[in-house]
Amino acid sequence: MNLSDEKSLQLALKEGKLCSPVFIYGNEEYLKKAYLDKILGKRPQGGLSAFNDIRMDFALLEPQKLADALLSPPMMADYKTVLVFDVVPKEISAELFKELEGLFKQLYDDCRAVFLEKSGAVDDKRDEKSKKLIKLFDKYGTVIQLRERTETDLLKLLRQRAEKAGCTLTPSAQKLLLARCGREMAALYSELDKLCAYRPGGEISEADVGTLVVRQAEDHIFQLSRAVLRGNYEQAMQILQDLLVLRIPQETIVGTLAQCYIDLYRARAASAAGIGVARAAEDFGYGRRTFALENALRDQRGLSEQYICYALDILSDADLRLKSTSNDAQTVLQSAVTALFIREPGKGRGAC
Repeated sequence: MNLSDEKSLQLALKEGKLCSPVFIYGNEEYLKKAYLDKILGKRPQGGLSAFNDIRMDFALLEPQKLADALLSPPMMADYKTVLVFDVVPKEISAELFKELEGLFKQLYDDCRAVFLEKSGAVDDKRDEKSKKLIKLFDKYGTVIQLRERTETDLLKLLRQRAEKAGCTLTPSAQKLLLARCGREMAALYSELDKLCAYRPGGEISEADVGTLVVRQAEDHIFQLSRAVLRGNYEQAMQILQDLLVLRIPQETIVGTLAQCYIDLYRARAASAAGIGVARAAEDFGYGRRTFALENALRDQRGLSEQYICYALDILSDADLRLKSTSNDAQTVLQSAVTALFIREPGKGRGAC
C-alpha cells in the first residue's frame, strides 16, 4: 500500500487499515515525526517497556537482532512497537534486502514496525535502491511519503492554529512569518505560539512578527559563513544540512553567502582606501546594516584579496549550476561550501 497523500493516510489510521511494516520518508520533518507518533501509539511504560518498545539505529543494525525484534511476541501486551530510524537505502546490501523480505513475509499483526528514513536519504526518482525499498514496503506493508506543504496550505494552517489560540493573523503578518521561518512547520508553529502568547486574544500584526520572529534563514546562513571563516568544516556542513532541512531555497543560501563575501570585499576596499566604516556604509547604501560592514572589516584582515575574489567566483558558479535542472542542488551546495575552505586558490583563480 502506497499512501502519498495525507487524506488517505488519515483515513487508513482512523479505520485501522494501516499495514505493517511502514516506511516513512519525505521532506517534511514535522509531519514525519507527527505521523510516526500516531502510528506507533503511546510508548509502553513499566518494566516490560524494553521488550515491547524497541528502537534500533539503522547504522548499527544487526539482522538477527532485527529478526528477534520483529518476530518475537509482545510481553503481556496487545502489541509491540519496533522503530528502525535513520534508514539509508544506498547502504542496504542485496543480502539485507533479501533478509528484510523474508522477515516481512512472517510479520504478525501484533507488531507495529516502522522504518524511518534518514533526512534526505531517499531519492525515489534516480536511486535504484530507494525504488527497490519502496517497492518492498509497498508489497508487504505501507509506504508513506510526506511532502512539504504548499504555501497556501501553510497559511491556512497558521490561521487555524492562531484561531485555536484565540488570536488572528493579518495577511501581511502571515506572509512575513512564512518569509522569516521558511516552510519548516516546527519552526512556524514555534514562532506562532510565541506570537500568540505575546498577543493573547488579539490581532498579530506584521510589526509584531518583525519584532519577535528571528530571521532564521539569514541567521543560519550568517553562522554558516562564520564557520567557514573560522575553518570549522564539520560545523559548516551541519549548518548547511540544517538549512536544507528547513527547506530554505538553495538560491537564498548561495545569494546570502555571496552577500557576506561582497561585504568582505567592500570592507577590504574601504580599508585600503583609508575610508571609515560610516562613510563606506553610506557610500554603499547599507543603511541599518552598517553592522554587517563593521563585521566584514574585522573578518577581512586575515584573508587575501585573491581568496575573497575566488570565493565570489565559486558562489557565482554555484548559482549558475543551481539554475540548471541537471544538477543536484545538495551536491552543488556541499561542493561550493567545501571549496570555500581553500584559502590559497591556484593560479588563474580569484580575479575580481
